Amino acid sequence: MNESITDMEAVRRYPELQALVTARQAGWIFRTLHEDDELVGIAGSYSRQQYTDALFIFDRTNVSAARVLDDACGGGCVWTKEGSDLQEVVHELLGLPEPDQPRAPALTKRSSLLWIPL
Repeated sequence: MNESITDMEAVRRYPELQALVTARQAGWIFRTLHEDDELVGIAGSYSRQQYTDALFIFDRTNVSAARVLDDACGGGCVWTKEGSDLQEVVHELLGLPEPDQPRAPALTKRSSLLWIPL
């Protein structure tokens, strides 16, 4: 059985978790990801009318993040980052300007035309 610990204790044990505490305090929602009843990661999201930012953490060195615009704002994924440093990925994601601000990512990343059925 997993015991809950405080944010302070979690950050004391794993300082890189401060980035997630900061994100949650800014309004992010986090959910656990399970496969066959086993915890495999954490997914976080922050949604606004114009966009959704997403964060996927699979372990301490496997982190992915993305920003996806709402269809009314052009739609599509405009920013992604994969990395091995949780703090770096979260810092860059939280530092993105709002979509209508200068230096905000706006070029939609197109997916490959190749589709492989499973």
